[in-house]
Amino acid sequence: MKNSLLTLFTLLLFANAFAQDEQHSNKVDFALEGMAGVAFGKNFTSFNVGGPSLLLHINQKVKIGFGALPSFYIRDGKTGAKLGVAPRLDIKNWAFFVPFYHFDTTEEWLWSVGIGYKFHRK
Repeated sequence: MKNSLLTLFTLLLFANAFAQDEQHSNKVDFALEGMAGVAFGKNFTSFNVGGPSLLLHINQKVKIGFGALPSFYIRDGKTGAKLGVAPRLDIKNWAFFVPFYHFDTTEEWLWSVGIGYKFHRK
């Protein structure tokens, strides 16, 4: 079984290498992208920056995914810093997200709804 898979992989690799295809380049583009946003919940407000995200590009203007949101928050008049996790929807330069935050002292998850603006290279 192992040898069969290795043989199949080798054949596919060589077939792809010697395929006579039209010349086209697969452009790899690396860029930094940032997001600043605000989210509101019950007795809870957070100011967020975009952290690492996994995004699926639906088209050139729309992306959906899940990511981490480093945040400063205000909860019941007290401030702190927390890492939230959130599903998000990006439309053009706007990001819509629903971050969840875990508080160890009370063993609860708080959620909020937010909007952010994306900064990226043009």
